[in-house]
Amino acid sequence: MTSNAAQSAMAEKPTDPVATPEPSKKQAGETPALSLAGLQFFIADISKKTILWHEIGSQNFNSEVKDLQEAPSNEALRHLSPEDRKTILHLVQGAIREGQAGPFDVGGGPDHRIPGIPIVSYRYELPDGRVLAICFPSIGENDDNPGRVALGLAPILQHFVASSTRVVLLVDNFGYVRFASDGFLKTFQIEDSRLILGRNIAHIQGRVGRTIVSLALAALTRRASATGSGKFLLASGEGTDLKYEAMYFRVGGTVGGVLFSAGHMGGDVDFTKVFEVCSSPILVVNAKSRMIIAANSAAMKTYHLKHDLMESKPITELLLHASNYTELVNSAKQKSEVPVSVPVTILNGQTKKKRFKCSLIDEDTKEPKLVLEARM
Repeated sequence: MTSNAAQSAMAEKPTDPVATPEPSKKQAGETPALSLAGLQFFIADISKKTILWHEIGSQNFNSEVKDLQEAPSNEALRHLSPEDRKTILHLVQGAIREGQAGPFDVGGGPDHRIPGIPIVSYRYELPDGRVLAICFPSIGENDDNPGRVALGLAPILQHFVASSTRVVLLVDNFGYVRFASDGFLKTFQIEDSRLILGRNIAHIQGRVGRTIVSLALAALTRRASATGSGKFLLASGEGTDLKYEAMYFRVGGTVGGVLFSAGHMGGDVDFTKVFEVCSSPILVVNAKSRMIIAANSAAMKTYHLKHDLMESKPITELLLHASNYTELVNSAKQKSEVPVSVPVTILNGQTKKKRFKCSLIDEDTKEPKLVLEARM
């Protein structure tokens, strides 16, 4: 089938097999069905009227994990709501006709009060002329990591816990870890989030300890929330006291899970206040643009800084020579513990030598930050 013929076929038959009547119960029991939890991608083949999909969150009670699956389109989508089947039909038709479509939310329920999974679709033509619609979770063109879109909720969670010490974990209704905050990774001593993201929580007890695993699975199987406080055993054999909430949630018929949120018994730490009361002058500089993005009270006083100057000029035009700034950055990249002594032009007209302990944070991002702590 040529691409033009494929487009004509889709145009002439708006009721694509995606929307055809559901199979009998006997047939339904013999074929797999797509579930939104854990969905990585699906491919609609309009000539074969089939859907091929990869779903790491598809697990039965016998712990059999089904990865790549295929079924006739009407059978593959039989567990989804009529609205979701209609949305997927629009995605497939849009990709065939326009080259791409979406993102459209799927699994959010008829009123869309809670975000579903945003899915985009792209047209792909095989060498033999067959046309496919390739669909996967994504929030749009600026999404550089579609695999971490967690039930449409992870970006929202990330926003709220980005600068917090809160211990937050999102597990989908098949038990797969979809989101873990920095606070969770530090508290449970996880060196790399990739060691747990996308994996079933029952299979990572050796990394997170048995207490959190037991609590998450109990909330999932009982479909009930839990709150309280107590000691959580870690994989290292140590323990940590947390005040927690494990909230069970469900969106529509297929999307849901457990949102675990906890804080340390001593309470959360406001790092902004810690930054301000520190007696050492501390500057935080955007290593790429060289603009000062934060300065504590001691730094503002020591260097005679003003907020309007910080926002208008880079540090190399205010306090440091460009070559000295490069020296400080190199020291931070080498993770040197030895302070670097460089001249600083204070904004009262004086030039004094200062010793700086240099560190880089967010080094793996597009906007790394240079932290300059003056040593007295």
